[in-house]
Amino acid sequence: MLEDLDKLMEKYEVGALFLEGISIHKPNLFYVTRFLTVDNCFYVKTPGKPGLIAATELVCDRARKLSAIKEYHSLTPIFEKAVRDKMERREMERALIADITEKLLPLNTVLGIPRETDAQVVEDLHRSGMMTKCVNDLFLEARETKDAAEQKAIQKASRATEATFKQVIKIIKNAKVGANKVLLHKGKTLTVGILKQIIEHALVDNASENSQESIVAGGRGGADWHNIGQRTDKLKANEPIIIDIYPRLIEERYHADITRTVVRGSVSAKLKKMFEAVESALDASIDAARVGGTSKELVDAMADSLERDGFAAAHRTPGIKEGMLHGLGHGIGLDVHELPRLSLRPQPIYENAVFAVEPGLYYQKIGGVRIEDDVVVTEKGAKRITKLPRTYFL
Repeated sequence: MLEDLDKLMEKYEVGALFLEGISIHKPNLFYVTRFLTVDNCFYVKTPGKPGLIAATELVCDRARKLSAIKEYHSLTPIFEKAVRDKMERREMERALIADITEKLLPLNTVLGIPRETDAQVVEDLHRSGMMTKCVNDLFLEARETKDAAEQKAIQKASRATEATFKQVIKIIKNAKVGANKVLLHKGKTLTVGILKQIIEHALVDNASENSQESIVAGGRGGADWHNIGQRTDKLKANEPIIIDIYPRLIEERYHADITRTVVRGSVSAKLKKMFEAVESALDASIDAARVGGTSKELVDAMADSLERDGFAAAHRTPGIKEGMLHGLGHGIGLDVHELPRLSLRPQPIYENAVFAVEPGLYYQKIGGVRIEDDVVVTEKGAKRITKLPRTYFL
C-alpha cells in the first residue's frame, strides 16, 4: 500500500523516488498521485515526507482538486523562460530536470525509478548529477496489497465485467444453430469478432474498457490456452467457448479478470467431467488461500484436486501437452497482471492481496475449459469478489 513506501525505500536503499510522464499511460505514476491526466508531470518523494507533484501551474491547480497530493512545485517559470530564450525542446527538457533536481532532491542521493521511466529523462537526471536505480519491484510490492478504496474499485470492475458477461451469455443462448453446428446471430454467422464487438460495447456501457483484447476461443482453438481467438473464427454449438474478459475502469483504472467457459447445445460426458474438475480445483485453490500462507499451497491444492478427478497438471507431470498447462493465477489491480504470482515458487500471501485464480484443462480434440474468479484475502481466508455463476450450459 502507499503507506509502505517509506519502508520500501529503505529496503531498496534509495533516498528518493522519482516518477514522470502522463499518468493515464503509467499506472505507477497514477498509483502514487491518484491524479489521472493527459498532461506530463513529475512526482518526487523523500523519506518521511509525502510526495509532491511538479508540473505547470495549470496542471498543479487541477491536481489540487483531483489528486491525493498536497504539495506542488510549479514548472511554469521554466516554460516561460524557454519561450523567451527560444530554447530547443531538448534544452527545455534538460532545464526542467535541472530545476527539479536543484530544488526538490537532496544532493548525493540515489533516485529510485520504475523501469518505464523515459530514457531521455534518465539521461537528463544523470546530466544533473543524480544517480538512479531501477526499483520496479518496489512499486510492485507496494501495489500488491490493496486498501479499501482500491478493493472497492476492483469490485466495481467486477460488476462491470459481470454485466458484460450477462449480455454475452444472452447472445449465445439466443443464437440459432445453423449448418455444420455454426451459431447464428440475427441471421448471420456468430464469429469471434462479432462477440468481441459486443463485449467491447458492453464494457463501455459499464464505464470500463479493454486494456488488452479479450479472449474468445471456441472449440479446438481453446486447447491453446493463450489463443485470443481470430475475429473471423466461427463459433459452434456443442463445443466449449472460453471467454476471458479483463477490463479496466475508465476513471478509477482498476481491473477485474473473469473467465467463463460456455457451451451452447449438448455437453459430452468428458466435457462435463472437465467442467466439474476445474470448478472443484478452483474451490480447492481458494480454500487454501490464507494470510501467512504461500502461493505454492494454492497450486498444490489445485493439482491435488485435479488428480483426484483423474486429470494432470504440468508442474506435477512435466512434458504433458494436455491437462492443466499454465500458472494458477496472478494479482490484479492497476495492471491486469500484478503480484502475487500464483506459482510453485512459494510467494507469501498477504492480507488485502487481490488476485485472480484460473485453473483450466485443455485437450486437442475437445478444446479447453477455464473458470476464473477474483478474490481478496482477509483474516478469515479468501473471499470471492466474483458473483457470476460458474457454469453455462445453454
